[in-house]
Amino acid sequence: MPRIDVRIKCDLVAKVVLLHNSECIEKMARFKELSLSGGLLSGFDAPAKAQFSVSLNLPSQIRAEFVGEMVKQCQGCSLVRFFFPDKLALHALWDYLRITALDLIQQGYCPYCDQALDAKGDFCSSCGQSLTFMHDDYLDKHLLATFSERIQVRLNKLDADFVERLIALMDSEILELTQDPSEEEFVGTAPGILQVFTMIRRAAATDMNVLILGESGTGKELTARAIHEKSLRKDKPFIVVNCAAIPEGLLEAELFGFERGAFTGAYLTKKGRFEMADGGSIFLDEIGDLPPALQAKLLRFLEDHIIERVGGKSGTIVDIRIIAATNCDLEAMVANSRFRTDLFFRLNSFTIKLPPLRDRGSDKVILAKFFFGKFHKEGPRPSLGFSEDTLGAIRAYSWPGNVRELVNKVRRGLVMASKEFIEPADMELPLPAPAGIGELQHNDQRQKIYEVLHQNRFIVAHAAKALQISRPTMYSLIKKFEIDLPVSKYQSRHSTSELR
Repeated sequence: MPRIDVRIKCDLVAKVVLLHNSECIEKMARFKELSLSGGLLSGFDAPAKAQFSVSLNLPSQIRAEFVGEMVKQCQGCSLVRFFFPDKLALHALWDYLRITALDLIQQGYCPYCDQALDAKGDFCSSCGQSLTFMHDDYLDKHLLATFSERIQVRLNKLDADFVERLIALMDSEILELTQDPSEEEFVGTAPGILQVFTMIRRAAATDMNVLILGESGTGKELTARAIHEKSLRKDKPFIVVNCAAIPEGLLEAELFGFERGAFTGAYLTKKGRFEMADGGSIFLDEIGDLPPALQAKLLRFLEDHIIERVGGKSGTIVDIRIIAATNCDLEAMVANSRFRTDLFFRLNSFTIKLPPLRDRGSDKVILAKFFFGKFHKEGPRPSLGFSEDTLGAIRAYSWPGNVRELVNKVRRGLVMASKEFIEPADMELPLPAPAGIGELQHNDQRQKIYEVLHQNRFIVAHAAKALQISRPTMYSLIKKFEIDLPVSKYQSRHSTSELR
């Protein structure tokens, strides 16, 4: 069976970092063969299915980093499989492979099946693979053509839940419900966020005012920017104003501008944010903090689109779209006479409600992995990702600060991680209690964990297996609940320093 990727012979030095039995092993090895999917490593030995990271200095002077998996021993070397790297590393690797593959073609051999090429052409007559490597879109077309084969070799690592999410993500892309590349942080497949994508598209097709509701950190400004960038106003200004961040005495002048001499210190005439946004959109964040006098002035603007500068004697017509947002309950504020009813209904003609992160299910992990991929090079040294304990902690945490909090904790984890994988403590996340224990009170949790340890003769590995958690998590729980282990049962290789 022919290979799905070009594989070339080479002799490239690589640094391999293997995580095995909780130990980090670093060694130098050499790639003897290389492809987009993996290669043959000489001087590298690891158990089957062991995962590792590899750094490879390509002739183009680009350092490509991959996460890989040991497949089997082959020809005295280790056959390894790559999991796809970031786009820059993938294209750098392809550029290197392409140059060498072209040499093989010139020698009369197919770089896919190694068979002799019987004639010049765009395809190999033996395996049928395209040989038009120099076309700019070759790699993209090749990845699409081999998609099913790439999925097939990964299927045994996926559960039904993940496959369902993958299909939902593809369906969303087909239905154009997912994000554009310009909306990077809009990642997810939860029904609530997919509905938001749909609402953004519908709002952008109109020129209606939009009210965005959601807790702090859910992405209200990002939503407003997406609406603007999908609208006919996308080539015009997008002006952001945080109504809560500007002192009340300055807010009117900031929004509507002022004439020279209007007040002490007004030495020059200045345009306000509304005039700056002419032809585009203005995003009024925290609209619930707008003072009553400015609520009235904003209402007048919504009726006639005329602004009047502070100290001015005539108005100016301005063509802008208003997108407002708040984390307040505006309806309650209207009921308590803290927000004008008529202004509320003028702003509320099209409303988008952003779901909190705690209600987005598996999106917590999807977003965490997305931001890890985006920020991982900022840490003192590359990390392979999140440990299983950390993924469990991400799922269990309520995320009161929503996506903004997740971003900050991922950044912190990358900086604080001292091992190959980010642990819950690196992100300041509480460890989720084992199944069946989370609902218990603190003292009852401690008692339950102690009982499991006792039943397993205080052998931590056995107790962890009984609770279906990892050994590091078990040690963390022992430390958290201040459980003393009998010294005689404490494995010598797990010193008490691990519990500090």
